[in-house]
Amino acid sequence: MDDRIDVIVSTLNKSTNREFECLSAAGFKELYVTLQTHFPDFESLLRIEFELEESEDIDTEKLRALSITPVDILYLLSNEQVKVVRDKMSLSKRGNPRQLILESFANANEKLIENYPALARRDLAALRKAAIDISEAEVGVKFEEITKEIFEHLNLIVDEDVRKSINTAKDKADIVISLSDDDVIVGEAKTFKNGDFAKYSTTSRQVKSYVNRCENQGKRVAQVLIIAPSFSQDFVESAEMDTEINISLLEAEGLKMIYDAYRSRRNPKFSAKLLTKGGLLKAELIAKNI
Repeated sequence: MDDRIDVIVSTLNKSTNREFECLSAAGFKELYVTLQTHFPDFESLLRIEFELEESEDIDTEKLRALSITPVDILYLLSNEQVKVVRDKMSLSKRGNPRQLILESFANANEKLIENYPALARRDLAALRKAAIDISEAEVGVKFEEITKEIFEHLNLIVDEDVRKSINTAKDKADIVISLSDDDVIVGEAKTFKNGDFAKYSTTSRQVKSYVNRCENQGKRVAQVLIIAPSFSQDFVESAEMDTEINISLLEAEGLKMIYDAYRSRRNPKFSAKLLTKGGLLKAELIAKNI
């Protein structure tokens, strides 16, 4: 009996992992927002079905913490309701509608990853040419979300709990990567439309405040990582000469190169420590040695 129980529990755990892996964190968030848009009482349905307190704020990070998967929330809807969502998304009427919806969100993020450098440059013309419909106002948030997704694909631990704990109403860190229970990398994702990113004084003030808040919570910031389309020479030199914090710089094209190399290898070898070398990181060398 114990052996059979172990098999059942193991199978359920593997099933949950597969269901989470079908969508990235960003894709899960997009799905949740879409369902809320089409069904205004969706959150109430979620609270009733999973017995969530009215006082609790619900977002996809909370759902993940409770092991509520994208598949779980789709099955809250009846077959007819799911077909309504499918039709409003202009998806094919052939095949399983829930699977089609999941695949559409997965494909949308894959397309954004493929065009990641254009997203970093806020190049709406290039994005539209790639059939990506996005507004100017959405670009910054999307760049942050897709950057997190790339790090997740690189098998890094993007720690939303720590990030939330150091954020304030006015000042919000973009990314926190946990290296261990105590060590983290604080990441900042910057889009920039024309030329090289050059706002060092503003950016350094931001990241230093994040570092201080991390350290006040007992975390050691091993490195600050800033991702942007490209950096001015003054920005690079200022980062290298900063004596208060350790800063690494990574160009968006370089991160995409690392991601492509990682995905192309059968047994890739990548460590977050490669992001802690300081200065402008040599993405070509990192990609070559994955």
